[in-house]
Amino acid sequence: MRQINISTKNIFLTLCGFELTWFTCVIGEYKDLSNIGIIVGLIYLAVFFYFVADKSESLKICAKFSFIGIFFDSFLSYSELLVINSNYKIGFIPLWLVILWFSFSTLFIEILSFLRQKPIIAFLGGFALVPPTYYLGIVLNIATSSNIFLAMTIMAIFWGSLLCYYSLSKRK
Repeated sequence: MRQINISTKNIFLTLCGFELTWFTCVIGEYKDLSNIGIIVGLIYLAVFFYFVADKSESLKICAKFSFIGIFFDSFLSYSELLVINSNYKIGFIPLWLVILWFSFSTLFIEILSFLRQKPIIAFLGGFALVPPTYYLGIVLNIATSSNIFLAMTIMAIFWGSLLCYYSLSKRK
């Protein structure tokens, strides 16, 4: 992957945009207003791609990591390890989760670059920090699990591996 330059302002907007998208997707589903998260996510993605310098490369990165994540979350749902209850599903996962994956993948453009060539830190960060966000869905009663321990273990390994893969992937 080639280095993509974005300004400090764009980094701030990317972080705020992703966090706002995450919040509205989760709380929107909790309040039975999942359309809000979808709309906010689509607006965030439009603004992100408007401001990013290398749109083509950014889209490739987002598509690659989103596909991996959507496939993983679909597997979790299909296996009933983590099923998110929603009225608007694409396959096995909610539409807002698809939007959330594309929104999250924007962080790979520049925000998570500090993980480059630091695979152990990347693995440990993904392993420890991300699964609790999935667990929040169970606490909020928007998700269920047939085996929470197995689900969290698989998520920890997946997220650690995903961020490790990103850390070691080459840039053009």
